Amino acid sequence: MIKITVPATTANLGPGFDCLGMALQIRNTIIVEETDKELEIICQDVQSKYIQKDKTNLIYKSIKKIFDLSGKQLAGIKLSLMNEIPACRGLGSSAACIAAGCAAGNALSQSNLSTNELIDIGAQIEGHPDNIVPAFLGGFAVSCMENQKVFYHNSEPHSNFIFSVMSPAFTLPTIESRKVLPDLFTRQDAVFNISRASLMTAALISGDVELLRHSCQDKIHQPYRKKLIPDFDLIAEKAKQAGAYATFLSGAGPTIIAILDKSNETFTEYMHQCLSKLENRWTIHTVKSSPLGLKIIK
Repeated sequence: MIKITVPATTANLGPGFDCLGMALQIRNTIIVEETDKELEIICQDVQSKYIQKDKTNLIYKSIKKIFDLSGKQLAGIKLSLMNEIPACRGLGSSAACIAAGCAAGNALSQSNLSTNELIDIGAQIEGHPDNIVPAFLGGFAVSCMENQKVFYHNSEPHSNFIFSVMSPAFTLPTIESRKVLPDLFTRQDAVFNISRASLMTAALISGDVELLRHSCQDKIHQPYRKKLIPDFDLIAEKAKQAGAYATFLSGAGPTIIAILDKSNETFTEYMHQCLSKLENRWTIHTVKSSPLGLKIIK
């Protein structure tokens, strides 16, 4: 039996499309057991309706990917899932599944792959590394892929920052959210995002609040995706009024995250009152970045 915990992750962080990501203190727990039955998946929490219970399950597919690469035969598997990460909300539920599956496959097959090798494989399955790197390593990560290999910088965001996670009741699968993005961007928009993604990296690590206020703007994905999320602009404006340094769409959405000073004690209640007046049953909770990535509990 293998027990794995893995954190939620938020990606893009405004301008860092497909390259910036951060782990949050929200975690899934997965227990993997070898059995005589080919596949059994148990999930009894509120996320169960979003979980595939057959061989299309991402955890199972990732386990099998490692076995296939090792040239070994995968026996029967039982997965017991305990989910805190909401599915299809832009909080890295897919990356958590892939990372957990790769780690479990590595342990069960005794492949002895390094964490960096597992990150490479996980990013190939996911298609981009922004969630995969912090899912494995925790903290804040800047990453890119070249020839199926992931290159990254991983560090802790400044300790003064906390993160308010605001999620609606409806889901927004990444595949649907990507359909609204254009294929081409102007040079001006490309430069706009490159400059702000660079500033965002510096601001999160250094704690520079003024940089943070200016760096979270984006012209690559948020202007298109926010049209899929009722009241996005209103929520961002209310968050700013409540003291948020920056507000961004988490991953492909629909979750919205605000970056706050850790001393801000009024934001959550203020935004709860604002969100309660809107449709789509928004929830809010404030968390820290997670310094702990994927962990195998013996």
